[in-house]
Amino acid sequence: MSDDSFPFVKIPKNFKEIIGVPDTGTRLYRAYGSEEDCRQWTDTVFEICGNTGCVSPGGAAGYAKVSRPGVHKKLKSGGLTGFVYHITQDSFLFKGKKKLSANAFFYCYIPRSELKAWADELDKKRDKTELEKEVMGDGNYNDKYPNKPPKHLK
Repeated sequence: MSDDSFPFVKIPKNFKEIIGVPDTGTRLYRAYGSEEDCRQWTDTVFEICGNTGCVSPGGAAGYAKVSRPGVHKKLKSGGLTGFVYHITQDSFLFKGKKKLSANAFFYCYIPRSELKAWADELDKKRDKTELEKEVMGDGNYNDKYPNKPPKHLK
């Protein structure tokens, strides 16, 4: 899928400082900050996603009818835009330094408009007649199993 044909959300330049830097080769933007700063980040993400909104990776899996690992693979390959916010706290060992929170808590959102486009793309690829043929076969159920069952199961 090329960047020209897929409807990625547009990210205004004035929001880039808030949403963070994308991982190399992806559209997975990461930001780090305190729990208090999370509200501004969330408001910014919601504004970028617009009226269609955004969902978590678990919600994305249900929306696009794919697995959660499929969503993460798509994010990591640059096929979807993702916004991740990692909660940080002050380091006890190094004064003035930040570290990820003890429970490594984070938020992740994916624009629903991109999920809709991906789901539509997948629906077009899932040829219903081929799917039915694959599931039902030619009606000959004698060849249902590729191998004979082991002798101890007969």
